[in-house]
Amino acid sequence: MCIEIQSKSRPNYQVDTIYFGGGTPSILSVDDLSCIFQVIQNNWEIQENIEITIEVNPGTLSDNKIQSWIELDINRINLGVQSFNNKHLRQLGRIHNAKAAHHAIHKLKKAGFKNIGFDLIYGIFDQTIDEWNNDLRQAISYHPQHLSCYALTYEPNTPLYSQVQNKKITPLPDHTVRKMMDILFQVMEQKKYDHYEISNFAASISFRSKHNQKYWNGTPYIGLGAASHSFLENKRFWNISNVDAYIHKILNGCDPLENVERLTIEQQIIEFIFLELRKKEGIRIHIFDNKFPYCFTDLFSDALKELESTGYIEVTDESCRLSSNGKFFLDSICQRLVQCDYHLGKLEK
Repeated sequence: MCIEIQSKSRPNYQVDTIYFGGGTPSILSVDDLSCIFQVIQNNWEIQENIEITIEVNPGTLSDNKIQSWIELDINRINLGVQSFNNKHLRQLGRIHNAKAAHHAIHKLKKAGFKNIGFDLIYGIFDQTIDEWNNDLRQAISYHPQHLSCYALTYEPNTPLYSQVQNKKITPLPDHTVRKMMDILFQVMEQKKYDHYEISNFAASISFRSKHNQKYWNGTPYIGLGAASHSFLENKRFWNISNVDAYIHKILNGCDPLENVERLTIEQQIIEFIFLELRKKEGIRIHIFDNKFPYCFTDLFSDALKELESTGYIEVTDESCRLSSNGKFFLDSICQRLVQCDYHLGKLEK
């Protein structure tokens, strides 16, 4: 990774966020992480007040690592709690238990970290409403600066997906998952968290994830390491995911790139719609009109009228955003809007 960091350095780029994520970056030794930081600092232009995040698995924490993160100026912790229920942690294949999660939170707070966020998962097969309520209650009792809460999905080519296919587990019905989502939104509103993205909540605007907002805002970012993705100049490119193959290519002086995708205007519009609707502010119409050679309200007029009449979206001269009810149907709403892409090329500004 240090070789790749050096080979892809861009001195003219101002780096204002660094995010150690992906698999389990907290498994890295102190020496390994220090080496990576040194190479980044030697090859990239680092801005002041940079946000540096590391994703932490509670089962990999140690006093030595915590101290090294402080010394390396890591200032944001994203703790993969997932659940405070041991049964559900086992079902998800996590290496930690609830006690380890509680222990990790206490140690990180005691060490002085002022920006700690948790990941939680709901909609776990056979999870009850009460169990989800309990997970939320325990998480909020720690007053985290950030919460990311995701409904469990069953991705192809994963163990959970195979278990569903083989009838070994049964996903929760949609109405139960929606109830859990409803509880999440209500509780976070009561606790006055900033619901700034469909799955993300910040204790205040200042604690929004600066790094993750780049993905949603279409800001350029560079990924380094196996399976990492980058986005520059309307091109998306990614490295090979097999770690052994990645290492082999790097050590033989080859670019570990797997593929490059240059986004068409249609793809750019579709991505813009999907990402903007996830955000609290919704689609900012003037940004769309300036970014693309189309008028937003003309391009999507039929879908906008339909979705607004059903109460799923709220449209003003400035924005198109999800209503409270629309947040439960994000994917369907996005699909309805992008069905209008057959108009592309027929309309002029």
